[in-house]
Amino acid sequence: MRWTALRDTRGFALEATLMLLVLLAALMGAAALGSVMVQRSSGADYRTAKATYAAEAGADHVMAQLNADVRDGVITDAELAALTAPTIPDFGLTVNAVRVGASQSRPISSGPYTGLIGLNQRIDMTVTATDALQDRSDVVLSANAQSIPLFQFGVFFEEDLEITNGPPMVFGGWVHSNGKIYLSSNNQHFQDVISTPDSLVWQRKDKDLRLTGTWIDNAAGDSINLTFDSRAPGPLGFVGQSQQSFDGRVRTGESGVVPLRLPLPVGMSPTELVAPRNAGDTPELQTVKLSWLADWQITVNMAGGLAADPCGAGQIVPLPRPGGKQVPTTIPECQAIFTGRPDAFLEGREDSRPDLLQINVAALHAWVNANPANRQNSILYVTFNTAGCSVTTCDYPAIRLVNGSSLQFPWTIATDRPAYILGNYNNAGVWRPAAVLADAVTFQSNGWTDAANDALGEVTATSGEPQVPQELWIYAAIAAGHSATPCDWVDLGCTPSGAFPNPPLSPSTANYGGGLENFPRFLENWGGSATGTFVHYRGSLVSLFESQYARRYRWGWRDYYVPPRRDWQFDTRFRDPTQLPPGTPAAGNVIQIAFRPVYR
Repeated sequence: MRWTALRDTRGFALEATLMLLVLLAALMGAAALGSVMVQRSSGADYRTAKATYAAEAGADHVMAQLNADVRDGVITDAELAALTAPTIPDFGLTVNAVRVGASQSRPISSGPYTGLIGLNQRIDMTVTATDALQDRSDVVLSANAQSIPLFQFGVFFEEDLEITNGPPMVFGGWVHSNGKIYLSSNNQHFQDVISTPDSLVWQRKDKDLRLTGTWIDNAAGDSINLTFDSRAPGPLGFVGQSQQSFDGRVRTGESGVVPLRLPLPVGMSPTELVAPRNAGDTPELQTVKLSWLADWQITVNMAGGLAADPCGAGQIVPLPRPGGKQVPTTIPECQAIFTGRPDAFLEGREDSRPDLLQINVAALHAWVNANPANRQNSILYVTFNTAGCSVTTCDYPAIRLVNGSSLQFPWTIATDRPAYILGNYNNAGVWRPAAVLADAVTFQSNGWTDAANDALGEVTATSGEPQVPQELWIYAAIAAGHSATPCDWVDLGCTPSGAFPNPPLSPSTANYGGGLENFPRFLENWGGSATGTFVHYRGSLVSLFESQYARRYRWGWRDYYVPPRRDWQFDTRFRDPTQLPPGTPAAGNVIQIAFRPVYR
């Protein structure tokens, strides 16, 4: 009995030992298998993570391309199809971009341009990254491509914007510059948003002068004094100070403002917007140049000088109009609209005598309305052929608009040369969307006469020119070149009172370019300050480049005029896309609105 029990006990111990060994082996096998699985899983997770990072890098690359494509405010199907993924070692990347719905014109509700009206197009871009083992990651990037008409801004400058007015200036309308904004005055008041992707400088650009009379409205319409800038932002920083003082209505790159790209191919000068047609112009360029957009272009041949009757002299050459549209076919028809005024008057700023092609706006509109179906004219473009000219026979070609107080239809006139507007413009009868695009634009009052301005006269507040300006009303968007201060006085190598670096006969006095207050130019003694004659302006002031022809002297080289009392405001009707002038240039930007991985 004892021997049997002992044998049973020993048998059980052996079985238990064997079972334990089997269990340990199983556990060791499971552990080994688990280790392999963890390694495989970790490897897969690692490869998936790498694929995700590659896809995200591809999305950034595609977003950069989209930003470049929207420079003209329009995203085409061809541009979407041409989006490419980057080359990343060990990965193959593909991109698929599609429109989501139709483009819509609506108020911009987010981002730094909230409140403007934009043509909005949502774009969804799927970027896929795959490695050699077919590990794959997808990300979807959603963006809103915005096209913003420039004439929705009260002021839009491509380069630095300076505002250093003498007489008081109260301006209602969004003020934007893609460059720096310099504000310094004893009496300037802005009622709307001020924005720049660069910086706001509470100081003059040409010298160390910080005047304390800059006031900006907050969201409640309370006028708040500007006491900080990007160079001295205060204890809260620029964004914090702007939020505290102006409810964030003063915005810079620190606030998230991004540049609004101009409607031009990459590397192209903004002067091409008003440049004449060129046989080598690409289709892309033709879609933005006013000379190609115009439904009527004329060239004035200036060889031998401008004739008093350019029609009779055969100097006006209209290009054929598409669709068989008519041009004035008889000399009397042409003479009713166009007149030549060689050496019309002495231009105090340019120290020159303009050779003017004078355009009778009322006569032109009457001619069109006599047969509107065949003569319709939304955009007129004028250029001058100066081949064979001498300096004395055609030194300063320009156009001048007269009798333009009542427009009969929406109308834009453009030229690569300077333009003058004589008397009231678009202020009588039914208001029409209107624009003037030129190298420079000068306002001449209802009291202006060429004969009275035929001799050089230094202007003072008491003597002035021999003519007395009369109150002026202008209702039109103005897009033109400006005169710029060449450098910031704080920059190394800038000489605030040095000689001008560009045009001939330059004076060696102050370098101030003239600022916004001299962007629409003047030639008369308007009286200045609180007692002067009013210039009432309603429109949009846009400058995309420095003047190429009206640049012989910058502002300030002599006292050739006394400023008017400025009643300048943005024309709020331009906020309605249907009320914009024909050919309004648009700028574009892209805002990312969503980013998400796709899980499989």
